[in-house]
Amino acid sequence: MKTVFNVSGFIVIIVALIAGFASLIPQVESPAPQLLEISGDLAGPELAALGQEVVESPEAGCLACHAIGREGLRAPDLGGIGGRAAERVPGQSAEDYLHESITDPCSFVVEGYDCIMPQTLAQTLGSAKVTAVIAYLQSLGGEITVSLSADAAEGAEGAEGGGVGVAGTTAEEIIASAGCPACHTIEATGAAGTVGPNLSQVGDRLTPDQIRQSILTPDAVIAEECPLIDAEGNISSTGPCLEGIMPKDLGARLSGAQLETVVAFLSELKE
Repeated sequence: MKTVFNVSGFIVIIVALIAGFASLIPQVESPAPQLLEISGDLAGPELAALGQEVVESPEAGCLACHAIGREGLRAPDLGGIGGRAAERVPGQSAEDYLHESITDPCSFVVEGYDCIMPQTLAQTLGSAKVTAVIAYLQSLGGEITVSLSADAAEGAEGAEGGGVGVAGTTAEEIIASAGCPACHTIEATGAAGTVGPNLSQVGDRLTPDQIRQSILTPDAVIAEECPLIDAEGNISSTGPCLEGIMPKDLGARLSGAQLETVVAFLSELKE
């Protein structure tokens, strides 16, 4: 009997130690990142400085592909773009060219590169931040011609929010509202979809930039493992995912804050 009590006591101690250790492990959290807000009358270097903050922010993700002063990993060098922009398309001003490059990035693609820039970047950022980005890009070797009034900035920020049909501020709320559980399994949220890739440990195989790209341009890279359902409705194996299944407008429906909250949350989902 004494042996039984000793073993029981030992088990209790081990369980307590494990519980104590587990409490020290950081839990997955999904706070909304601090994103730049633009307000007031802005022009010239002041507006360009804010635009630089946008370009360098995770919200925009520009420097994941571009670089300044050297060739980017997947996109052209932005150094000197303010001077080159007016010469890209005959009859088009630098301001118009830069605006079109952000709002319709595939309209003109620099030779030697593919159109991988998110089609929904303008919706993600909102018009005020797009204007600030243009000012910054113009400052790189050119003349800043754009400006932003306080009324325009306030109106743009009020309309920004993307999020048409997508509610929530935490990753769990956003994921549920966006309908992700209908296709994906995400153990951390209880989602058990059987159409798209299992995202329970997606942070082990994709970087935050890759996760962001998968949301903004879902058909740019097709995942290799999706559930295959047999005639009885059971998952029999895995195989290549189908193109065109994930909504292409999801990036446009999410605000910048919502997008980055989901990206941060998913990137932390690891084994």
